[in-house]
Amino acid sequence: MDFRNRIEYPSRQQGVLKVKIKRRIATFLTVIAVTVLMNLSTVSAQQKVAIVDIGLIFKSHVNFERQLNGLKTEAEAFKTRSMQAQQSLMEKAQLLQTSGIKPGTIEFKNEETSIAQESAAMEVDQKDTMRALMQREAQLHFRTYQAVNQEVKQYCDRNGIQLVLKYDSSKIDSGNPRSVMQKVNGNVIYHVPQNDITDQIIARVNQLATAQPPSGTLQK
Repeated sequence: MDFRNRIEYPSRQQGVLKVKIKRRIATFLTVIAVTVLMNLSTVSAQQKVAIVDIGLIFKSHVNFERQLNGLKTEAEAFKTRSMQAQQSLMEKAQLLQTSGIKPGTIEFKNEETSIAQESAAMEVDQKDTMRALMQREAQLHFRTYQAVNQEVKQYCDRNGIQLVLKYDSSKIDSGNPRSVMQKVNGNVIYHVPQNDITDQIIARVNQLATAQPPSGTLQK
């Protein structure tokens, strides 16, 4: 009996040793996993993310809306003047036909050429004016975006925010395919209200806008 115990004892001792080694390895791996998770949590906490509705900021920007409405009013006034000028040319052409001047004569051709030249000049003027209005509108959007972007940057610097995503806060219209696709293709799927800094940026840009002269433009 003692002989068998002496033979079996080393085998049991090896088994116990293997179990201890496995436990130590498992404990070591657990410590590593917890450490990794803690580091990831620390990194995630440091990388603060915010969202902002640029479209809503533009709509709520008093200076931008005022200047944009001014451009629209100017475009509508020019459109009215253009329609009146076109009507005047049509009346001239009709008067030429009923003036008694015979078609084919030098006088008729001169009058016809004059009307055609006036029409061509008016068309060029219309294109140039509309192009200039479109360029001014683009510059207005550009200056406003620069100003908004600067305010977003300053806000993020003050609050330790490292990433800002653009999103659309408007409600989805299930009957409007365009509205549905805008939401489907959006970058933000879910957020908590605290991550939305739109109202803070609107308040800031409007605070700056009210401090500017009524006829002024947004500062770069």
